[in-house]
Amino acid sequence: MRNQLLYGGILLLATACSSPKNFSVEDGNTFIVIDEKASVPAVLAAHELQHFVQQSSGIELPIVNNAPSNGSKLICVGKSPYTAEFDTMKLGEQEYFIKVSSNKVVLMGQDENTDRDDGRDNNGITPSKDRLKVNYSQLVNDTASQIELVLPSVYDAQGTCYAVYDFLEKFVGVRFYGPHPMNVVVPQQTKLQLPVSEIRRTPDLKYRVGTYSFEWPMMKDQYFKPSGEMWQLFLRRIKFGGEKWAANHAFTSYQDRFLKKNPEHPELFESYHPEYFAQGRTGGPHERQFCYTNEAFIRQVAQDARDYFDGKPLKGSQIALGDYFAVVPLDNAYWCQCDECQKQLAIDEGNIRGEHFNCGTATHYLWTFVNNVAKEVKKTHPDKKIAALSYHVYAYLPKDIQLEDNISVAPCLHPRNYWAPKMKENELAFYKDWIAESKESGRPIYLWNYLCFPTERGLIQDFNVFPGFNVHAVSDQIKMYAQDGVRGIFLCGIGEQLDFYATMKLYDDAQTNTDEMVDEFFALYFGNAAPAMHDFYDKIESVYANSVNYPMDIQTREAQFHQTEEIAWKYLGTEPVMEELAGYMDKAVQLASTPIEKARVESWRTGVWEYMKAGRAKYFSKLEK
Repeated sequence: MRNQLLYGGILLLATACSSPKNFSVEDGNTFIVIDEKASVPAVLAAHELQHFVQQSSGIELPIVNNAPSNGSKLICVGKSPYTAEFDTMKLGEQEYFIKVSSNKVVLMGQDENTDRDDGRDNNGITPSKDRLKVNYSQLVNDTASQIELVLPSVYDAQGTCYAVYDFLEKFVGVRFYGPHPMNVVVPQQTKLQLPVSEIRRTPDLKYRVGTYSFEWPMMKDQYFKPSGEMWQLFLRRIKFGGEKWAANHAFTSYQDRFLKKNPEHPELFESYHPEYFAQGRTGGPHERQFCYTNEAFIRQVAQDARDYFDGKPLKGSQIALGDYFAVVPLDNAYWCQCDECQKQLAIDEGNIRGEHFNCGTATHYLWTFVNNVAKEVKKTHPDKKIAALSYHVYAYLPKDIQLEDNISVAPCLHPRNYWAPKMKENELAFYKDWIAESKESGRPIYLWNYLCFPTERGLIQDFNVFPGFNVHAVSDQIKMYAQDGVRGIFLCGIGEQLDFYATMKLYDDAQTNTDEMVDEFFALYFGNAAPAMHDFYDKIESVYANSVNYPMDIQTREAQFHQTEEIAWKYLGTEPVMEELAGYMDKAVQLASTPIEKARVESWRTGVWEYMKAGRAKYFSKLEK
């Protein structure tokens, strides 16, 4: 089954080569055409198309504004006079269009930006500062030229880029498995003939963003330690970004604004308002909460949102993007001790299932606050949204509050920890509550997914984790999200090479067959070593994802769990498991025959296998002391 998929997409092209209706890419008679005033995405897309066609077939396609009139064949990238027949086509948000006829290929998408260009996302990125000028030739190992290009922001409309990347994958067979040229699969073919086709689509999830955890263990070796610019180009290639939405803890500058002047940021101080802050509490800007029932504080937060929506700059650490302004409490439960706050907190004192982190013990208290802010903002900006998280002690849907329709909600889920069955049950229960409410109310719903685990836990507690390879479970969840109408997902940690690739592909097209995608990855990426590397991954995934491999307490207890060093190397990375994995890796090293196969196997041997062996050795060395 696995070997049958080898170059499956490319063989599909070969079967169509006999048809006279195909578009045949001809050296010296085929041109890439872009408009004289082409958009930034169209310029990038044209160069990416030119590069990978040359890499695959050896055919060099000139990029021109005016095509010769001698019967030449055209590949039109973006809108131009040569796509005039499609001028009446109204492309929607992130939509793109691919049309292959016998003498012309059209690759175009929605590139016009209509949203505001400031704000700040969950990574602290402002779209206007995210358009990076890069040495494109250097990034693609083209030593013969020196081409500098501007990358669109990940939040820019760039449908033409989406069209070209989809075209390269479906019609040329290119696969972007990582940011380094060594991670990119480009099939070699003597002829490039394209079957007559038409595709018009948009990504299934409109928001596809995550934290930049590229330097974490395993990933940096799997990705051949790429440069920052390589990472940025890779993000565009996998359609990272999308619509402008953000929601994160965003009140950490309030002390500098309303409690005392900070010598490092004196410009932030506005006036003295101790009544905003939690009574009976102390602490720094990340610790001391607020009086979430204080009317003056509610009005201040609402005014901050209005200021942003009126075009004023954000203040301090505020998070807002596009039509969304984030209203999310600080990341702790040091609640105000005033009578009114305590009265509201008492309503949900027992609103918790077992000992779960995500629960509802402050649901009434904090959703009342978010609702009050939303009501105020709605009076003046009814078309704008308050972005909120369903997280920790306010994860559960409030049953007795009619939430305003200008609130967008993002439940925070731990899909990589669902080897703990009760944790999975708890999170899917409140997720489904929010989904049902969103369908009834029409509010947009997003998600915050923690793909950072287990690796982040290991970094915090200084141990090497048993890898969280979990592509099939995560894929099933993404398919469920898309079916439930989730608009987008923020990834807190991107996951390792295959898991991240599969995640982004499913965000784009949730109907993708996961088994075929995974089989194709191993076949195309590792070549002769594919069977052994596939077995290596499958074994890790089967151990990690199966709750039976964990202590009985984890299998039955109503609580949140994270991987520990003991779980990693006493229960998961056992001696029999490690011996089996060693056999697969040794076999892969032996089977890898070409330099690229050997390099890719080595990137996993060093990044994953040696990391695992070091983690197990460290654990047992501690026990011997």
